[in-house]
Amino acid sequence: MQINNVGWFEIGSDRPKETQEFYSKLFGWKFIEYNDMENKYYNILEPGQKFPTGGILDTDSTDTKIPEYSTFYILVEDVPAMVKKAEEAGGKVIWGPVTDKTGLTFVRLEDNGGHQFGMFSSPQ
Repeated sequence: MQINNVGWFEIGSDRPKETQEFYSKLFGWKFIEYNDMENKYYNILEPGQKFPTGGILDTDSTDTKIPEYSTFYILVEDVPAMVKKAEEAGGKVIWGPVTDKTGLTFVRLEDNGGHQFGMFSSPQ
């Protein structure tokens, strides 16, 4: 993965098992439960990949019900610095930044047209 490139995608689903079955049958994706967050989350392992490239968030496991979605995340060096830059460009934070137990930091934003995307940085 390179800085400022898409490094992750995510699907939010209130029926994550059915969503997993769909993509497993369609593309042969495998799913690994990820327990380093408060919410139920499943990493996606695409065929031929050594590491996950995406995930499914169980939207029913969140504190407040959020709509289903799909989005992408950009790998950045410094999430707080890039959030500031995004806000200066007319974007806004939807939630986060959040740092999980492994030190991965991520944030969800809207661009200046209201389109959702995310950014993340690896543990230092």
